[in-house]
Amino acid sequence: SKARFNKAIATLHGYSLIKVIPGHYSLHACVHNWVLEYLIGKVDITLFGLAMHCVAQNAPIESTPEYWLVNSRLNHHALRIEQCHQREDVDWDVVDTHDIYNMGYLSYNIGRLKEAEAMYIRALKGIKKACGVEHTSTLSTVNNLAIVYADQGKTAEAEEMYMRALKGYEKTWGTEHLSTLDTVNNLAILYSGQGKIAKAEEMLLRALRGYEKACGAEYTSSLDIRNNLGILYMDQGKIAEAEEMYMHVLKGYEKAWGIEHISTLDTVKNLGILYERQGKIAAAEQMYIRALEGFKKAYNADHPQVLALTSNLEELMSTRN
Repeated sequence: SKARFNKAIATLHGYSLIKVIPGHYSLHACVHNWVLEYLIGKVDITLFGLAMHCVAQNAPIESTPEYWLVNSRLNHHALRIEQCHQREDVDWDVVDTHDIYNMGYLSYNIGRLKEAEAMYIRALKGIKKACGVEHTSTLSTVNNLAIVYADQGKTAEAEEMYMRALKGYEKTWGTEHLSTLDTVNNLAILYSGQGKIAKAEEMLLRALRGYEKACGAEYTSSLDIRNNLGILYMDQGKIAEAEEMYMHVLKGYEKAWGIEHISTLDTVKNLGILYERQGKIAAAEQMYIRALEGFKKAYNADHPQVLALTSNLEELMSTRN
């Protein structure tokens, strides 16, 4: 009851264990840590599995409207689960494999790459055992693990995983299936980062032709690939081609997703980089500020996107001054 709750709060406050703030209560950091140590003295695997299930099943896919806001709200719950699953006494064999996969997906989207890697490796082991090495669920996990490797700079591991996923998709679905084309696009991004420009462009054009044939030029995945082509052209110094791609993509994203969607903001950021390289400092600053304001709404302050763009903007301002 409310009366019992208020009495308990008054007792805690009397011992200075909590701080009363209008609208809510705050537990002192030292007390909070002590309580956590007490609670996780031994992991109750049933409760741990339930907690992971509740968080994992609410991890939104990227087509969910404002999915990044949901990710932000789930972030603290994910961190709490992380504290438990780093322990050696967790029996992963009794934890639902799809929950582990979804936790990997969530961890990746909130910028926790090492945690995402650990989760995908655990999920891959379980899914491969249950479904087989060529099952589409196995291939999807392999593809996502490759993305995590690539973002960590583990290019050899990433390429191995991508090629494994691509061969599996081509055998199972065919060369023009959207899952196949997704992996082709991912390989192109990896090759671009390695400086293998010709291979990257070949892969991107293959993916673009396939998507536009299957879904149309304004389909969001078609726009994703055009955005990647813009990045590739920018890195080659093909400024006019890059700007044409970015402007086409930006209009498409704004129409499909809205002005504050993460994909829209990514393209705004890329335009900022392009303008900076052209020496259009004012235009670059405008793009950076717009993207940074959006990222700060979507992510935590320590998210890689926020940190990288903040650094870009500071360097730009320093150059201008």
